[in-house]
Amino acid sequence: MIQLTKLKKLENNFPVLTGDKALSKKLCDQLIKEIQDMNSFDDTIMGGRSRINKGSKNFNKYLKKSNVSQKIFRHFNSKIFYKKIEKIFSQRFKKSSWSNVFVPEIFNEKKFTPKNKVTSSELQKILGNSYKNPKVNLDIDFSVSKSGYQLRPHRDDITRLFNFLIYLNDIPKKNGGSLTLYKKKGIKDLRKSFRRFPNIKELDVIKEFTPKKGTIIFFQSTPNSYHGVRKFKEFRNEKRYFIYGSYALNKPVIWSFKGNKYYPKISDNNKKMLSSFHDSNYLIK
Repeated sequence: MIQLTKLKKLENNFPVLTGDKALSKKLCDQLIKEIQDMNSFDDTIMGGRSRINKGSKNFNKYLKKSNVSQKIFRHFNSKIFYKKIEKIFSQRFKKSSWSNVFVPEIFNEKKFTPKNKVTSSELQKILGNSYKNPKVNLDIDFSVSKSGYQLRPHRDDITRLFNFLIYLNDIPKKNGGSLTLYKKKGIKDLRKSFRRFPNIKELDVIKEFTPKKGTIIFFQSTPNSYHGVRKFKEFRNEKRYFIYGSYALNKPVIWSFKGNKYYPKISDNNKKMLSSFHDSNYLIK
């Protein structure tokens, strides 16, 4: 269903694989139709992105009436497929110094990252202080965006190992909505810390991906995997349809770079927010 053999390595400061036409035009059109036929979403975030999230009653209802989406979900939600992704990254990026210290052995098909709003202290309790023997699971959502959707430069949740994005329709470049990859300015190879939400002035653009039907993008969620989405503007009522997912641990990922271990520190905040909105920085210990 997903043409993994067509994935190409992108020369970058963090591991990225991309594939054009990884999903057929027919399947993309069917997926768009299934999303359009769903008359309710779990939430709307980031200025205009409506999501159907794994783990919700809405998601289960959606899969029951959406045959192609169900096949896509089952394809990704398996230990066999996860291990394929893990193997491809390890083989294609042998020279990369980034690696997760504690490799998960158990894949939990039923687990998902809760979308509840919590304070930073509540989030810390949920994640705990133990990093050993992690389990991995799939998080995935079927999304549609309208005008106004954008995402500032950031690195994803501290539990993420790999992220992926599948574009289901073509969007003209002038309409925005492109996934943009960044790197920190300067030639420093080793840094003591990586902020989750760096200032845009600290970053250089590496690559932009204009939405193209059937394109898939995988990237390793390392501490320096900065990315964002340019502000999207609809043209002739054409919305942005896509699938977003990740393979995440049930506890924070500890990353190693050239023999140095990076541990996350969640910034104190009493405001209740989704875990994906909380600030957390990676620091050398």
